[in-house]
Amino acid sequence: MKYRLCFFRSYLFFFALAFLGLAGTTCASSRGWIVYDSPNLGETNFLAGVSALSASDAWTVGYAYDASSLQITMAQHWDGAQWNTVSTPNPGTAQACGDPSFAGSELAGVDAISSSDVWAVGEICQPGIGKTLALHWDGSGWSAIPSPNKGINEDSELASVVAIAPNDVWAVGNYQEAFQYVWETLVEHWDGTSWKIVESPNPSDSEATYLTAVSGVASDDIWAVGYSQDGVKPLIEHWDGMAWSIVNAPYPAMSDFNGLYGVKAIAPNDAWAVGYQNSNSSGQNGQGLILHWDGATWSQIESPIAGYATILLGVGAGSSTDVNAVGYVQTRNVQFQPVTEHWNGTRWTVVKVAIPGRVGQLYGTDSADGSTWAVGAYSLLPMTQGYMQNPSTLILKNR
Repeated sequence: MKYRLCFFRSYLFFFALAFLGLAGTTCASSRGWIVYDSPNLGETNFLAGVSALSASDAWTVGYAYDASSLQITMAQHWDGAQWNTVSTPNPGTAQACGDPSFAGSELAGVDAISSSDVWAVGEICQPGIGKTLALHWDGSGWSAIPSPNKGINEDSELASVVAIAPNDVWAVGNYQEAFQYVWETLVEHWDGTSWKIVESPNPSDSEATYLTAVSGVASDDIWAVGYSQDGVKPLIEHWDGMAWSIVNAPYPAMSDFNGLYGVKAIAPNDAWAVGYQNSNSSGQNGQGLILHWDGATWSQIESPIAGYATILLGVGAGSSTDVNAVGYVQTRNVQFQPVTEHWNGTRWTVVKVAIPGRVGQLYGTDSADGSTWAVGAYSLLPMTQGYMQNPSTLILKNR
């Protein structure tokens, strides 16, 4: 069975293929990534996000295909000694969501407030269309919590979640206007009682706009990132406690495609966003896009080139001088290799990653108690037609 890219990430894969180019040499260092054993639920297994509370309490979520080829949600918990699968609801049906190869449910993001208060979000399949999915862990089990959709015929999905407090949780994603190729931003808020849609802006020059990640440090300081397909520009939006607004996001003028896929807010004057640029100001192609917020403006920070095409999909931080970005390198013959980059307060460097398979990808990272987790998938087989075959869960720890 082939690995299906998670819903919003499939757009990334398409554009990465379209804008591949030559890259420079690799700058590498070593910080000691270790592969940890993690369970698998089927032939296809994928981890999309991770949230760490302490050295003995972390969660990762994603999806797997069961024996009947139904896509099912997956959650795993770290208890300080090992990763264990924890049962999760699967409200999706066997009806395909606009794609004959896809049916069921998936989780794309997770964030934990405490050991008894954890949120995960994603998408479920209703007959013929996708709907938002929100799951909550109360310390004893996961349950599906009703979450709104933009409309009856709109395809709605959630890609990321950030939990500020038990009564202050944000989730972002996208919805497709009924019967049109028009995608717009979707933002939802949990107030302790229910999820509600909060209006969010869209660039006026784009008919397809996506939010892929969200992070925040306070109830009036939330960041969401993504990109607009038509303008091929990175998108950054901010919540100030009253409304969402678009904030200017720099990118190389000569670059044809620029997208953001991960964001991490550390302090009001310290936030990072990562993604992909297909061309930089030096004429080099296929490079991670890294932006930094200093409290006043977002600026582009030089990103090392790790290979033929470096794509960064997640970012996390232990402190302002210990920031990690994860993703993958796409080789000339379309074989994915996982990659991590590290910020030490002065510059970004590439950190080599060894995995047990031939190909792999990393999509999420988080830190707690001086340790950093990174999650994704790997395969023992080479990729075919841009897909990983029979992928297994991949969990790395850096200590």
